[in-house]
Amino acid sequence: MRVRLRDHTSDISYERELLTMEDGATVSLDWYPGIKPQSGGADEGKPIALVMSGVGGSSQEHHIRALVKSLAGSQQGFRIAVVNHRGTAKTPITSPRPYDSGLTEDFRTAVAHVRELNPNSKLIGIGFSMGANILTKYVGEEGTMCMLSCAVSVCCPFDISVSSAAMNESNLLNNYVFQPAVMSTLKRAIKRAQHLELDSSINIDQERVRNSKRLWELEDEFLVKIGGYKDLNEYYAKSSSVHFVDKIDVPYLAINSLDDRITPPHGIPMEKFSTNPNIALALVPHGGHLGFLTGFPPRIWFIRPIIE
Repeated sequence: MRVRLRDHTSDISYERELLTMEDGATVSLDWYPGIKPQSGGADEGKPIALVMSGVGGSSQEHHIRALVKSLAGSQQGFRIAVVNHRGTAKTPITSPRPYDSGLTEDFRTAVAHVRELNPNSKLIGIGFSMGANILTKYVGEEGTMCMLSCAVSVCCPFDISVSSAAMNESNLLNNYVFQPAVMSTLKRAIKRAQHLELDSSINIDQERVRNSKRLWELEDEFLVKIGGYKDLNEYYAKSSSVHFVDKIDVPYLAINSLDDRITPPHGIPMEKFSTNPNIALALVPHGGHLGFLTGFPPRIWFIRPIIE
């Protein structure tokens, strides 16, 4: 399935809002049906879903648009704000620091902003892949103070070191699909930020960034240094949501598959799901990474349990 596919299940248009982060970065919220409640105020108080895509993704991914349209058309009549990571979805780049797997501050700012504008609405968090890791980490960090009423993650990696090892394996999926797509997206974002000056204490080998072929190389040379991490291992450890799962204090559902080559099941903290009564894991045999198709013509089945 092409990520840019448009059909009757995903033919929507967003209304964009730009937020400025504390470090000067810009994050965009793509709202559907719109930023303000419709129907003369009749939509006020309806639940709002804040959605995050995976690495290199945005509000324009097919599975995101299909979910958004289904949420809006559901009995609950959700309003939706897709939180685009800094530097994605043609969002202006106003800070040299890009998003990374564990950066929760942007999502925290977005949640607080939406809460301030909609004090009477329940807020729901939904994340996919890297966005699922950020969501899970955020909910755990917030603990009893979390502004979200509940959260759903799809293909959450939990342990970034495990998913990184899987993504950097040499196989057809990684070599010809995942790595080229992710690397081109990240390098494009880095190039767009070249007009912004880095802190003089940050020494980045730009040639190594340009010539990097695998994600770990780009992470090691750019994300680690600009994020202030000691090394790649510290970046993975501090970015992994696995350390925060036991601190989640709101209803939380994780949907993962046994045949996911990008976020392998051995990275899932099974023991924490058995001890924290607030969280549940739906681990299915098939679904790959963000596939989860069923029927003919194929449709995305995780949309229904998310709405439920």
